[in-house]
Amino acid sequence: MSAPSLYSKIAHSREMLHLHKHFQKYFKVVPATTPELVNESLRIRHAVYCEELGWEPTSENGLEMDAYDKNALHCLLMAVNSQRYIGCVRIVLPNPDDLSHSLPLQELCKNKLYSGHPDLDAMAKSELAEVSRLAIVADFRRRKNERANPVSLNLEDDSSMQGRRRFPYIPVGLYIGMLELASFYGIKTLYLVTERMLATHFSRLGGNLTPVGEFVEHRGKRRPYVMDVDKVLKKTSIFMRPLIWTIRKDVETALSESPEISDAKGRIKKKWRRCEAS
Repeated sequence: MSAPSLYSKIAHSREMLHLHKHFQKYFKVVPATTPELVNESLRIRHAVYCEELGWEPTSENGLEMDAYDKNALHCLLMAVNSQRYIGCVRIVLPNPDDLSHSLPLQELCKNKLYSGHPDLDAMAKSELAEVSRLAIVADFRRRKNERANPVSLNLEDDSSMQGRRRFPYIPVGLYIGMLELASFYGIKTLYLVTERMLATHFSRLGGNLTPVGEFVEHRGKRRPYVMDVDKVLKKTSIFMRPLIWTIRKDVETALSESPEISDAKGRIKKKWRRCEAS
């Protein structure tokens, strides 16, 4: 295959700079600021983790939830045309009453974590959390052969009929939305337990995921990683910045307009961390 011409490189760069316009046309990041929106996230998780993949038991109410949800923030992605919620992710916050058993990776990875992880001092200051339950409904996952995973993110060998690469808007939108939500709540460090390929793709987007433990067996090989929220948001590629600004505006607008949150960010942080939220 011949190398891309200068013209094609310029065209690709121009297209990348307009990612935010394409994203706005089709998708919107929605923080789950009400019990109803939280339930939308739990329904997506049930459809993906319970019904499609069989990783968790089904429930009569159609919601997939665990003990960590009582102390978590949730974020959704909506398809604009249908107003349908098609993806979700959650951020598990530390439990101040039991820091040693606050996060899923503390149970899942146990003795596989490197020394100093997670940082209990940062947990006590509520500056650290864990990302989990990232999921996208089956008909919006990228490829049929990738539907055995809750999310797919492949930045290589993914061309449209016109020969141009298709950008993975859905997982990237959730990824950025999660980072913006964390930033809003003063969370500086995020942990994530995932497969190596997904970690590699996130890093190429500016995630700079650093391994903090050995691989564990959990629905395949998984490894714990850590990322610096501010560093990712501030040092990402110039091509990603308009998309980040677009999603940041959606997240901040939703949070500021929510009657549950109003302008009292500190009060809501306290509310979440005291497990008073639905």
